[in-house]
Amino acid sequence: MLVAAHSHTAAGIEIALDEGADSIEHATGMTPGQFGRLADGRIPVAPTLLINDVLAAGGAGVRPDAQRKAAAIIAGRAPVLRAAGDAGVRFVLGTDANGRFVRHGGQLDELRRMSEAFGWTASRALVAATADAAAAIGMGDSLGRVAPGFAPDLVIVRGRPWLDLAALTTDSIVAVICRGRLVAGAVPR
Repeated sequence: MLVAAHSHTAAGIEIALDEGADSIEHATGMTPGQFGRLADGRIPVAPTLLINDVLAAGGAGVRPDAQRKAAAIIAGRAPVLRAAGDAGVRFVLGTDANGRFVRHGGQLDELRRMSEAFGWTASRALVAATADAAAAIGMGDSLGRVAPGFAPDLVIVRGRPWLDLAALTTDSIVAVICRGRLVAGAVPR
């Protein structure tokens, strides 16, 4: 069974690494000394940027202590995450979507934030959301790519999101195919 550890702090990340966690959620407090262990172990990190942005902005339902913690996290995360990415840490898409603070469908916003945070091209960001994310959950040999033998799960959208992630919105989705079966929308002819 794969284990995903949830930690913002360097101490929590260290425990997760020592105990053999398969992936880390958040990891905003990772240190340069941990970059090598994460990169060498190919341990994926889901940075979940959007949830902290939403909490730091405050608003309905956000407790003041949660707002302060999130604001502190986002104040220092950009250089750490960029340095970790430059050091070879493997980042994958993850959202903490709960339908309340991060709506379902928010993964598209998360993907755009990841692209900005890491200086990725749109196509590189899409790999983090598809093939890399599938590999992170142990399903890289059957999900996350369009290839023979892979599950035909597709989202068909208007535009060219592999060139510009701004084209990737819920409004641009025209069809959803799950396991080769059309489950929503219509396939354009």
